[in-house]
Amino acid sequence: MAIYKQLYLAYMDQKGIRYTDRDERTVRVAYTGDNLKSIPVYVFFDKDGDGLVTFRCWDIARIPADKRTAAIMACNDLNNKYRWVKFYVDDDGDVCAQIDAYIDEETCGYVCASLVNRTVNIVDEGYPVFMRVLWS
Repeated sequence: MAIYKQLYLAYMDQKGIRYTDRDERTVRVAYTGDNLKSIPVYVFFDKDGDGLVTFRCWDIARIPADKRTAAIMACNDLNNKYRWVKFYVDDDGDVCAQIDAYIDEETCGYVCASLVNRTVNIVDEGYPVFMRVLWS
């Protein structure tokens, strides 16, 4: 398990990327977007040491119950537009984005950093869509 996380941390240290080492399987990386002030992406490494890595962002928007149908439709539109990131509204009404990927030891650092960047960029581009839902 630790090997993939350690490879990713070593890559980020080498590139000067700041991160927070949350626990034995989780790393948090946060960027500032053009539309959203803070975009934290949590990188979850498989507990059994498999190469499955999940990238999640859940600090996108909070949708009140009366606007959830419109938010789910917005998620569907964004999921149709962006094939890499899956948007959804969780049980608490938070808009979340997620990528699941299999990695290997040789390219782990680069691939994880690339998928974090892809998540950040797509979340930042999708944020105005959810703001239109909230304020319509």
